[in-house]
Amino acid sequence: VPLVDLSGRRRLLDVGGGPGTYSALFTLAYPGLRSTVMDLPDVIALAAEILASMEAADRVDVLAGDYKRTRFPDRNDAVLISGVFHRETEETCRELITRARDSLVPGGLLVVSDVFTEEGGASPSFAALFGLNMMLCSPDGGVHSDADVAAWMTDAGFHNLERTPFPPPLPHRVVTGTR
Repeated sequence: VPLVDLSGRRRLLDVGGGPGTYSALFTLAYPGLRSTVMDLPDVIALAAEILASMEAADRVDVLAGDYKRTRFPDRNDAVLISGVFHRETEETCRELITRARDSLVPGGLLVVSDVFTEEGGASPSFAALFGLNMMLCSPDGGVHSDADVAAWMTDAGFHNLERTPFPPPLPHRVVTGTR
C-alpha cells in the first residue's frame, strides 16, 4: 500500500482481488476511497467474510465475475490488477490493460502488481523459477518482465509510467501508469 499513492482517488476497482485484502488496506489508508473487488463467485463469498472481519465492508463492495469475461465497472479513479499476470499470456494481459484503461476516468491510475523478471526473463532467480513453476502448473502461466508490462501499458495509451520494487525480501514489483 505505501508504494502506491491514491491520494484524491475516490473509486478503486480491484480486478481478481481475491480476499479483498489490498482493497481493505487501501480504503483504510485513504478514507475517501471506496473499492470494488471483482473475482469468481466462490472467492467473493470468502472475501465478504474477510472484509467484514477487517471492518472494511462499508467501504469495499464485492462483484462476482470472471475478469476475462465480466465487464469492468466504469468511472474508476484507479484499477488494481495484482497477482493476475503470472497466470496469463501476453495477449490476455494486454486485453486486461485495455479493459482497465477503458474503465478509468481521464487521469485514472492503473496499478499492476506481480512477480516480474528483469528483461529477458532470467533474473532475479526467484522470479525466473516462479515463472517456470507457473508454466508447469498452469496452462497460461509464466512470469513477464516489468519492462514488458510497462511497454504494453504504453501501447495502450498510458503515460507517466513507473516501475517500483517491493521492499526486500519480497519478490514483487509494481508498474503504474496514468490514463
